[in-house]
Amino acid sequence: LTTPVEGAQRYTTNWDLTLPPDPESIDEMEFWADLEGDLAGDPPAGYPSEELVHGLRLAARGIGRTVLDAPDRARVFDATITSSLASMGDLRLQLDGGAFSLALEAATRGLHTEVGLSLVDWLRHHCTWLTREDAARVWSVVRVAQTHWGAALGEALTRGETSLYRASKVAACLLRVTPSLNPDQREAYARIVIPAASHRQLSDQDLSKVCGKLLTDLLDEQSPGERERTAYELRYASQRSIGEGLTRFTIDAPDDAAATLVGIFTCPLAAPVPAEDGTADLRSPAQRRYDALIAVVNRGLSNPGAAPSAARAAVILTIGFDPVTGRPTGPAWTPTGEHVSVRQAELLTCSGEITPVWISPEGEPLKLGRTARFASPGQWKALVVRDRHCTFPGCTVPPQWCDTHHLLYWSRGGQTNLEAMGLLCGQHHTYVHLHDLVATVSGGTLTWHL
Repeated sequence: LTTPVEGAQRYTTNWDLTLPPDPESIDEMEFWADLEGDLAGDPPAGYPSEELVHGLRLAARGIGRTVLDAPDRARVFDATITSSLASMGDLRLQLDGGAFSLALEAATRGLHTEVGLSLVDWLRHHCTWLTREDAARVWSVVRVAQTHWGAALGEALTRGETSLYRASKVAACLLRVTPSLNPDQREAYARIVIPAASHRQLSDQDLSKVCGKLLTDLLDEQSPGERERTAYELRYASQRSIGEGLTRFTIDAPDDAAATLVGIFTCPLAAPVPAEDGTADLRSPAQRRYDALIAVVNRGLSNPGAAPSAARAAVILTIGFDPVTGRPTGPAWTPTGEHVSVRQAELLTCSGEITPVWISPEGEPLKLGRTARFASPGQWKALVVRDRHCTFPGCTVPPQWCDTHHLLYWSRGGQTNLEAMGLLCGQHHTYVHLHDLVATVSGGTLTWHL
């Protein structure tokens, strides 16, 4: 592996391995001996599976040597720290590329659809180290890489020429604009933006500008009638956490929808409201616009003048309850996992737009509703608290998109009780019935017996 130096020992197998002179400890000697064993003999030619496993095992052992404890770190030269960090960056790109290539192959083979999961859920089920955001980024690049015009993006990520973050930024841009393009335009747009992902001198901010320029150019090139259709296809809403307790929403709205939002931002709900003592309204214009928007949303959710048409439009707040003191025992949370402080929870439970669901210290939700053929709105809310999402193993489809499934089918005498029901997304509801799967509820936890 290295040029022999004085005092070094050379072990010759199918691989050429040069050991460092005078190992300092038994551990060092054992490491090199084990490594020699790993390197002894090439994997059988023509067997990529063996080569992949062999390479990953060897890489893991090598990477393990880069983790230094405090005394060893103190002995590393400044220049080595700088160069090693750069090498770590290159290695990270290679790891991103390797993981993506396997995810792309899994998607091509349909491994996730065989078990009824989205690729994002399938990846997170098998790669516990992968965040939901990164799994979604992989999925966006996979979608582009599976097209003839976007295959180059997947190849660049696989070769380690760009990061997953940058590749996903380009993929998101292409997925937005390509529905409005003809085949030739798709090829042209891809040739512009895909190389930008691998351009090392182009910052992430500059890459965002390139992607944004594609959107504006696309609209500018359209005739008036086509521009309206394109603008509608480019509608967009996203959310991301920017800190504990604060989420940022981004919306790209066509002109007609933008006019509605502007109307809310400029209506009397957004006007300054002096206090009763004449003190000026201290809210900023941005805060007043936010308050106006939330007021309109809450009015829509509460459906004034008529009963709500569906329990699924309600905002549910789960609150731990102490039956002795009658007070919350800790922070509340929404069905999607956002936490709310105790003080805020107590205030929100007085709001007509919020449905508080109290749970026992054991996690059992309050039993709401009554027995009937279909789950009542109250029962559905309690199932949201208990199950949180589709109950099929590995699936995270939110409760708003789920059906209420009788664990013992209604046709077989099943009861419409909380302990006899569970949430299933449409795909897994069909899957469970096709395979006649059984589940049980114990202690507020639903378990599928697969």
